[in-house]
Amino acid sequence: MGLRKGKGRKAAPPKNELPALKVRLRGKDNSALSIQQLGEGLLEAAQVLKQYEDGYRIKSATIYLTMIDEHGTPVCINKTNELTIYPYQSAADEHGV
Repeated sequence: MGLRKGKGRKAAPPKNELPALKVRLRGKDNSALSIQQLGEGLLEAAQVLKQYEDGYRIKSATIYLTMIDEHGTPVCINKTNELTIYPYQSAADEHGV
């Protein structure tokens, strides 16, 4: 029997590492979300997480979105189909420089 690569379950995290918190946003009856509904869901998730801000930080966050057109066909929004957003302000922004 040969080894199959790229199929099957992901490797389990190391024993000393907890699994990442999973946040799911779903449309009514699992329908597609509008961009506005996605934004509202992300804001709601941030509100729920706000209760933990005194003792915790987020190491990183990756959100996977399957973008679709009006016919339900998956689409890419750019060549890499990736966006990297840095939500913090620079020191120059904070001081009006």
